[in-house]
Amino acid sequence: MKKTAALTTAVVTALLLAGCASGGSGGDAAAPEGQSKAAACKSLEGDMKSVASQLQEQSANLQSDPEKAVSELQEFDSKLKSATDAVTNEQVHAAASEFEQSFSKLVGELETYAKAPGSADASKLQSAITDAQSSTKSLSKVCG
Repeated sequence: MKKTAALTTAVVTALLLAGCASGGSGGDAAAPEGQSKAAACKSLEGDMKSVASQLQEQSANLQSDPEKAVSELQEFDSKLKSATDAVTNEQVHAAASEFEQSFSKLVGELETYAKAPGSADASKLQSAITDAQSSTKSLSKVCG
């Protein structure tokens, strides 16, 4: 569990840095819904940054108090879903939704580990980490 928790801590931090660092650059033409790509990215960036420091602080709990860490990650996921729902630009919304869904899956796998480390499937956790990393790259590419 400690190795998995350390790996997951690093991944969560990387996800936050990649996902939150992406502000809207370029592509500022208004979308049919009226929200530009840049405005959508900026909106999402602001919401993600508002909880990033809290999440980084709690990521240490993945080793010392995994249940608390999972609870904090679930709270972050809820805020991320709300932030994603507020994005009306189709391109940014699609990338943000993909990220949110993969992050939610990762949190679910971490919850399984927190409850029963001995019976959890490490390959499912690794798959969730890989999916979250991939969707983070996609979101960063859109909001680049």
